[in-house]
Amino acid sequence: MPAPVTLREITLAFDREPDRAAVEAALAFDPPLEGTVRWRGRTLVFVPAGPLEPGEYRIRLAPGTLGRRAEPLREPFEHRFTVREPGVAVVQVAPGRTEERLVELRAGQEPRVLARAPRIIDFAVSPDGAQVAVVTAGPDGRGSLALVRVSDGAAASLVFDPSINVGGVAWSPDGATLAVVRRDALPGGGEGVPRAWLVRLSGEFVATLDPEGLPSLYPSWSPDGQHLAYISPSDARLIVVNVATQERRDLGQPRGGAAAWSPDSRIVAFESVPRTAAGASPPQPVRVVSLDAAVDLVLGREGEIRSAPRFLDSETVATLRRVIGPQRTGTDLVFESVRDGRQLRAINLAAGTDLVLHWDLAPGGRSIVYTVQTAQQFTTITLDLESGDRTPLAVGGDLPRWLP
Repeated sequence: MPAPVTLREITLAFDREPDRAAVEAALAFDPPLEGTVRWRGRTLVFVPAGPLEPGEYRIRLAPGTLGRRAEPLREPFEHRFTVREPGVAVVQVAPGRTEERLVELRAGQEPRVLARAPRIIDFAVSPDGAQVAVVTAGPDGRGSLALVRVSDGAAASLVFDPSINVGGVAWSPDGATLAVVRRDALPGGGEGVPRAWLVRLSGEFVATLDPEGLPSLYPSWSPDGQHLAYISPSDARLIVVNVATQERRDLGQPRGGAAAWSPDSRIVAFESVPRTAAGASPPQPVRVVSLDAAVDLVLGREGEIRSAPRFLDSETVATLRRVIGPQRTGTDLVFESVRDGRQLRAINLAAGTDLVLHWDLAPGGRSIVYTVQTAQQFTTITLDLESGDRTPLAVGGDLPRWLP
């Protein structure tokens, strides 16, 4: 596995209104870090410019007049944090086994089980990598939600209610909120429609993503935390909602799966349906759309299945590509320009009838992790995008995701 890792962001929250310019001038890192500063209300957000080497870091605020009303910081503020080599989490599914396991894999360490249940429906890693939100189902199939601490595997139940069936889960970029899909039990039996909710880390359900409470699936946060994309199954549209203003935008007709955001929170990529049904094998494309409508691309040709988009950066999108029919089989990872759809690079991940359904881009974008499914066997592999080196991991599993 690669050594460098990128923290998504480093935040400092103030209990009073800060003088933003004074705070930024007083901010320092040891060793020095390059990056950009933005603000979310009273919270300073520092986004590193590139990968960080594993090791100890210190963030420091020099004393001074840092409040908007001239409130002073009398003593230096310091906080230390550690960057470690990234790991991988996978859902291990073994033939004949009555339980599924969420397994942590790190170089030089034995695989470690973070959660186990008859079924693991979904999981999401917190932005700082300290916790994993895990949705598990018991023998009755009903989903519940727990937070698992990565350091020691300690779990705390967040949503466990026989009247609520939890599905997918996604963390907000600041790590303070979850977006959770739930179905509610009906008085006469059965369940209601799925709706995505905002949930505090206390387990309190705050509000539905759809302002009218209509069905909603696959919530996906923008990196700046200002927007959420979700699928509205009642009218088959991909909706982007502004969290603060509740303004909604219709970006088109999705095929399924969560949307991907560009790092600058300007562009959305999602599995889409073809605009026309021409041809014997119409494409199953990925569409790339910017919020200002300046970008609108459809990626995929006749006979291709495009899926699982991720942004390498704000100029490059990567998708899985499978070709159906006699032309060829297998799965490629294709990198294309956001500006004009031009193919920049293609890497074969699996040949023949082997499948790649899930993959994840490492923090910093230097490596990927993906799982090859051969019949009922899963092989999980890391691939260095610069050297081309591939490393099979000790445990194969589904839904591979990086752990910072």
